[in-house]
Amino acid sequence: MRTGVFVSTLSVVLAIPLSISLASFEAQAKPGKSGEWKVSPRKAKIKNPIAADAASVAIGAKLFAQECENCHGKTGKGDGSEAADLDKPVRDFSTSDMWAQSDGAIRWKIRTGRRPMPSFKKMLSKDEIWHVTNYIRQTFDPAKKTP
Repeated sequence: MRTGVFVSTLSVVLAIPLSISLASFEAQAKPGKSGEWKVSPRKAKIKNPIAADAASVAIGAKLFAQECENCHGKTGKGDGSEAADLDKPVRDFSTSDMWAQSDGAIRWKIRTGRRPMPSFKKMLSKDEIWHVTNYIRQTFDPAKKTP
């Protein structure tokens, strides 16, 4: 009988620090109050090795139409045909904070994804992700758009 009491007490003593550790971990893992999707400075500094020329933008346009347009929409406003079915709003590319990001940050987000956006790490090659980055930048960034 005393063994049962000892085991029960030991379980409680061990469970309390574990629950505190898990609560602390969960708090650290959640995004900020604004829902901001942060990228590590190291990843954000990665330079785009592919020139944003007409050929790259054309490849990116084709890939965007295949993989991204259903959610992000043709105009990048986050109003694609599948966007309404998602539990979170889709990124609107017309917002100014979108363009404060580096190409490296945009590439990293495409590559890794974040629910409901899938990871494209296994669906697109590294170069293809850079082409999509070039397309997004050249097509939706107000500073890069040609009149």
